[in-house]
Amino acid sequence: MTTRRRAIRGGRRAGGGGAGAPSTATPGRGTGAAASTAPGSGTTDSPLALTPLGRATAGARRIRISRDTWIALAIGTLAASVYLFTSSRDRENLDYFVRLAAAFLDGRVHLTEAPSWLTELIPRDGVWYVAYPPMPAVMLVPFVVLLGTDLHQQVASALFGGVAVGLTYLVLCRFELAERVRLLLALVFAFGTCFFYVAETGNTWYLSHVVAVLFATAAILLALHRRWPLVVGLLLGLAVLSRLPVVLTAPFYAAMLVGLGWPIRMPLDRRGALGSIALFGAGLAIPLALLAAYNVARFDSPFELGYALIPGVLDEPYYQEGIFSVSYIPRHVYALFFRSWNWSDAFPWATPSWWGLAILLTTPLFLWLVKARIRDPRVLYAAVAVAVALVPLVTHGNVGFTQFGYRFSLDVQPLLFVVLATVFERGMSRLAVAAALLSIAFSTYGVWAIGAGYVSF
Repeated sequence: MTTRRRAIRGGRRAGGGGAGAPSTATPGRGTGAAASTAPGSGTTDSPLALTPLGRATAGARRIRISRDTWIALAIGTLAASVYLFTSSRDRENLDYFVRLAAAFLDGRVHLTEAPSWLTELIPRDGVWYVAYPPMPAVMLVPFVVLLGTDLHQQVASALFGGVAVGLTYLVLCRFELAERVRLLLALVFAFGTCFFYVAETGNTWYLSHVVAVLFATAAILLALHRRWPLVVGLLLGLAVLSRLPVVLTAPFYAAMLVGLGWPIRMPLDRRGALGSIALFGAGLAIPLALLAAYNVARFDSPFELGYALIPGVLDEPYYQEGIFSVSYIPRHVYALFFRSWNWSDAFPWATPSWWGLAILLTTPLFLWLVKARIRDPRVLYAAVAVAVALVPLVTHGNVGFTQFGYRFSLDVQPLLFVVLATVFERGMSRLAVAAALLSIAFSTYGVWAIGAGYVSF
């Protein structure tokens, strides 16, 4: 008995990841992360590890849910609950994706009827097509199976939004941040940006943003771990099937997967790096190929996305020079940086504009982006990805109305929070905390004001 007890104690010491044990934790892991014991650290050499009891104990240790995961689940649940509480109790009429999900279940890619309020359906050969990329409809298929086409789309949007917030917290765990800072940043993401209004409203265009943010954030999480490049590409591709401009953020994911630094140098393991890039590209290519096939089924061309085929769209005043034009950039610059609240002499005096709100008036914490160090590869490649992705956004004729904030920023918001995280690795000042709380206050007020009817162009 004495020998057995000593063996058990010895096994626990060997498997405990002591101070001298190598760790497989990725550099940059946030505060509170548990170090894992590396192969060859001595765990498998203990007498206990060679017994069924030892293997069972080690297995239980491996499947134990970490504190970070519990917090992510809690904050995601909180976000989803708030989104559901603040959302409208009326069914969302702009339900293109609910109808498309029902069509998918019937083996169709088209709709057989076109209600008068769905003004952006594309008529063709006696049926109608939804112009937008189809991933949100795919995500709604299980809901339509369970609840039918009477589904309140904003319910699904709120749930997807909660998942995105939980994943955001896990992304923040990849940085050297105090737990309270991670929590605050995740709360800002959830309730201090235009994501709050988009997730709780959940109409067709907003649902596309929510689903894109969900998949892009999941891809960032794996890319920062430098794990599963095929899956990273697949997740990014699914985000693209919700919001097409997200495809232009691919350089960030590729750089993180291979550990690309600055100045740019080929990694020591060139074969491994090339293999990661190839797998990432293959994963990304799968959803893009499916999108091409979907376009062929709709419009007989893999490259026809359908936007220009919406009846009357090119007659709209904001598309006078086509869907895209550099002449539209000034209106986006104004919406992104200078659009303010609507002011009046009556309560509540400052109200949201359907045209949007400048990003720093929506989320003052984004001002701290200017403190990022561009030589940090995480910042550099995120900045490159954001700059490239903004090109089709700021040259688009529509600035995103109707909206709260500047909703097109959601296509790059997960990367903006990556940059913010690098800034606050150096500490978060009281002024930054105040800006974070003000961000939450501004966005919460905006959601309340719009829900109460205090909004206009």
